[in-house]
Amino acid sequence: MRRHFHVPARELALDAPQPCPFLPALALEGLAVTPEQQHHLILSLGQDRFYIGPTDQAVARRAQLLATALHQGTAHLDRDHADLISWWVTAAWESSLDELR
Repeated sequence: MRRHFHVPARELALDAPQPCPFLPALALEGLAVTPEQQHHLILSLGQDRFYIGPTDQAVARRAQLLATALHQGTAHLDRDHADLISWWVTAAWESSLDELR
């Protein structure tokens, strides 16, 4: 397993991974909580695991990096498709924060 943006944290797994409707191989696996109580989404895509957080700005940036990698990398998704995935990551972040409040 390759980890991207990894943080030392306690991981809270969802009962079942939640697949992205725009790229079902991409899934929300759970949340990572650091000792400082910062939260990160845990996403998986094949053998890759992504830790996305802990701020709105960091999530937006990392979601865009992921979308760019999917567009320019081996997936070769068109830009609109990659942007939908970026939107989904941001929506997952916002939903997760709402659940924590």
